[in-house]
Amino acid sequence: MFIKGFKAALCSLFCKAAVVAFIVTSCKTAQIEGPQESYLPSGLSPAMSEFPLQVELDVKKLESAVNSKMNGLLYQGDNISGEDLSVKIWKGGQFMFFITNNEITYKVPLKIWCRFGWKMEKFGVTLSDHYEAAGTISLVYKTTVNIDQNWNLVSKTISSGYNWLEKPKVKAVGVTIPVTPVVNLALSYFQGTISEQIDKVLYESVPLKSYVQTAWDEMQKPYLLSDSSNLWLKITPKELYLSPFTTTGNKLNLTVAFYAQLESLFGAQPAVSEKIPLPQLKTIQRQPQQFNINIAADVTFAKMAEMAKGQLLGKSFTEAGKTVKIDNLSIYSSAGRAVVVADVSGSYKGRVFFTGKPVYNPEKRTLEIAEPEFDIKTRNALLKSANWLMHGMILKKIAPMLTYPLDDSLNMAKKEANDMIKSYEVYKGVHIAGALDSLSVTSVDMIPGAVRIGANVKGNVALKVDDLRF
Repeated sequence: MFIKGFKAALCSLFCKAAVVAFIVTSCKTAQIEGPQESYLPSGLSPAMSEFPLQVELDVKKLESAVNSKMNGLLYQGDNISGEDLSVKIWKGGQFMFFITNNEITYKVPLKIWCRFGWKMEKFGVTLSDHYEAAGTISLVYKTTVNIDQNWNLVSKTISSGYNWLEKPKVKAVGVTIPVTPVVNLALSYFQGTISEQIDKVLYESVPLKSYVQTAWDEMQKPYLLSDSSNLWLKITPKELYLSPFTTTGNKLNLTVAFYAQLESLFGAQPAVSEKIPLPQLKTIQRQPQQFNINIAADVTFAKMAEMAKGQLLGKSFTEAGKTVKIDNLSIYSSAGRAVVVADVSGSYKGRVFFTGKPVYNPEKRTLEIAEPEFDIKTRNALLKSANWLMHGMILKKIAPMLTYPLDDSLNMAKKEANDMIKSYEVYKGVHIAGALDSLSVTSVDMIPGAVRIGANVKGNVALKVDDLRF
């Protein structure tokens, strides 16, 4: 009896010990060491971009300028070419300007008066006297506009004929005196005055080299794109190209394309490099391409975790008859991969770590954690105590909820870039005009505290001269 009782007591003791051991094991919180926090080098790659400096020459304003400078009596000459010839030329109406490509055509109405001596013999008698004649003529000039190797606007104005509106005639003693050759001689002395005046107005009104030089120098200074993220724009100009002239209505468009490397840099203001000198003129037979720049939008780990917790906290997941509940969740980086830290309770209590690759889903415009897998230390621990978690079903259920919509972040980044363009005056009289309308994600990187979304933004952006002063 004693032996039977001892065996029963010993069996009962073993059973109780096993129950206690089970309870202790079940309640014990697993302690697993997570991957070491680390980050791979990241940055926004420079973007090669073209954007134009646009100078708009309004020929109607040029017309007004020339008309205002040339009024009344335009020319007076005596003893022209050693002849007994005096000439006066007045402005006969408003000069009219027309433009085709880089050629400006002028119609110049003039009133001409001349006094000349005339001799003739008739019936053996020499007759001589001074005669006066007046007429109205419309001269035609053409100016070709070009840019020289030193970025100066050069123009060449030449005569392109004329039409008599009122032809001068003089009759003397029944004979019509041919006045036209006399007037032509006078006009040959006057036409240089017109062409010189037109070329001078153009040269003084379009100081192209000054615009190009100043824009070239100013764009080499770093510009703060965003105060909140300390994002700087650094432009390194490489080349300058003159595109073919174009005309729109009464306007001649001179377009100089800047070919430059654009960098977006975070942190302190970038150091100003030694200035690159203005290169000589080169020409291209096309208009500049679209402007493009690489920018970034940061999504903090805290924001990502907050959104994930909204969907996961308190949720239970069952596998192989075992259930775990998500109690807390956080995110950090290790060697370029996202590390998700999940505190769980239920059939397994403790902290587990799984990693995944942060990727951009262009169809959904979301940031996602792809290829999720338990960290190696977590796997080793689960193999010993919770092998059922290793089947991966829980990861498959959790991963789809670890997404973050990027529409707002990307739209804000594009808006900040457009706001910069709208408010940016390169220097007095020259500002940036246009809009960035196309955005594409180019990279996803882990940085301390956040996931950085690199994006390329494109649009039609130009430097515009506000108004030429004629």
